Amino acid sequence: MAAIRGLVLAGALIALSTAPSSYGAPTLLPLSSARSMLLARVLKWVLAGCLVLEINSLLNAWAENRWMLTNDKSSWQWDKEFAVVTGGSHGIGAAVVNQLTSHGVKVAVLDIQPLSEAVQNDGSLVSFYQCDLTSRDAVHEAAAALRSDHGSPSILINNAGIGNSSCILDLSPKLLQTLIGLNLVSHWYTVQEFLPDMIAKKKGHVMATSSMAGFVGLAGGGDYAATKAGLIAFHESLTQELKHRYKCPQIKTSIVYPYWTRTRLNATIQKRLGGMLKEPEDIAKIMVDHIIAAKSGQLVLGPKLAPLLRGTPIWLQELVRDSQAHIVTGDATSAVLKSS
Repeated sequence: MAAIRGLVLAGALIALSTAPSSYGAPTLLPLSSARSMLLARVLKWVLAGCLVLEINSLLNAWAENRWMLTNDKSSWQWDKEFAVVTGGSHGIGAAVVNQLTSHGVKVAVLDIQPLSEAVQNDGSLVSFYQCDLTSRDAVHEAAAALRSDHGSPSILINNAGIGNSSCILDLSPKLLQTLIGLNLVSHWYTVQEFLPDMIAKKKGHVMATSSMAGFVGLAGGGDYAATKAGLIAFHESLTQELKHRYKCPQIKTSIVYPYWTRTRLNATIQKRLGGMLKEPEDIAKIMVDHIIAAKSGQLVLGPKLAPLLRGTPIWLQELVRDSQAHIVTGDATSAVLKSS
């Protein structure tokens, strides 16, 4: 559809540019010759701008498809696919599990906490494996168990995450290590477990849940923001290695940047977030629709200009951060125990 729009715009622009000046604008409008010519020039620039946007969209889609011209969806049969979702017992993770099973996908949840009532589990499509994702040995044991029960997964959604609402000087080493272990290092453990089989089959999808905090570090959330920014580098490196080291551009990689979402992770500050809060079900639907579309890419689910913030003048960056400095406050010792 984007290509068709681009061709139509290009044709209109060429026609307008090569038409005689007397036909440069609609003759039915009650405009003088000078104003008609001005309108024609404005239309040219508008059409040119639209064409640039369409070309940019096409290039983005091509890049996200690993520079391949085709995207074969026929290899995905959703009632025969198997997904692993970390942190799938509550919040966004639970909503993702429900969305996947609605398409017939079998799901294994890896979480340290039992499945909550939010997970719609009739026992046929959802299985649970209690796992401390900060432990390499625990991840390996859980992976071996679920492979024995169901085979190797074709979809890995690294969603598990925790947060501290604490200033840098107040955060204990134990809490810091736990957060970094779960929010960032666990991605290495799960990918090391499940990616080799995807590479062997030249089919798979690895999705990571980052955060808008990966673009903006806030007072009281430095540890959380640092891990979410780290996931950006992890995602980019994984994508590059799949293309250039393992020669598997067919394997999809996606990274998701949710905005403030109504989960237990931010329960202590939800009142001051007000209308900014998104529902887990809405975030999960976008994530799973992306998987069902068999696409790679980045899903920015907040202000679309946020990824560009680092390229703006320093004074503007600081004003944005200053405006958000009051949001992240709370009890770090309780918040860290709550997975997203």
